[in-house]
Amino acid sequence: MKRILITAILLAVATSGFSQATRSQLRKGNRDYGKEKYDQAEVDYRRALEADSTDFRGQYNLGNTLYRQKQYAEAAHHYQQALAGNDLTDHQKARTWHNLGNSLFQQGRLNGEQGMQQLQQAAGAYQESLKLEPKDEDTRYNLALTQKLLQQLQQQSQQQQQGDSQQNQQQQGQQQQNQQEQQQGQEQQSQQAQQQEGQEQQAQQAKQSDKDLQDAERMLEAVKNNERQTLKEQTQKEQKRQPVRSGKDW
Repeated sequence: MKRILITAILLAVATSGFSQATRSQLRKGNRDYGKEKYDQAEVDYRRALEADSTDFRGQYNLGNTLYRQKQYAEAAHHYQQALAGNDLTDHQKARTWHNLGNSLFQQGRLNGEQGMQQLQQAAGAYQESLKLEPKDEDTRYNLALTQKLLQQLQQQSQQQQQGDSQQNQQQQGQQQQNQQEQQQGQEQQSQQAQQQEGQEQQAQQAKQSDKDLQDAERMLEAVKNNERQTLKEQTQKEQKRQPVRSGKDW
């Protein structure tokens, strides 16, 4: 088996314990699978499972067929159904865990960072396979490849988180700077308003002082006029009191 993650091993069909119809459908499915007619093989295996849905070989080979058609999620489902069967040999379990790992790997690889959980599950499936067949180099290789990809995605995720954190810090710093500039602008406007108000008060005070001075000057002038009028009247009265002297005859 080549060290690539598209390997799906087809198990041979044992004839004992199956009905004639089931054996016929499984054999037909194997022939179609061997000719790479995967869509037709899928139909054959599904018909075999209609007679016995718990049959390991039907579930396992249907999973292989779906995998070849890149229907990885459904392939994984049928591998899991195959593992639920009874009286499986260690080799059958190991091969099924291996192919389940392949299906999960493909899902995780296609989903990028969001597929990290599926890659972790794939690594777990390969580890289960190695427990049963620890010398299988293909499974060991696939496990190492999956762990390497996981490590790369984790590093990318950390870098992305760091980048997001730095961007958030920059945004917060920019917001704080904007707030400070806005506050400074408001303070400047307040100072300008206070200065303008002070200038207006000074202008009003100066205007009021000019008015008060004019009023005082008018009052002083009125007093002076009153004094002059009074002096004039007194002078006139004094002149009226003086006797009139007659002129001498010469």
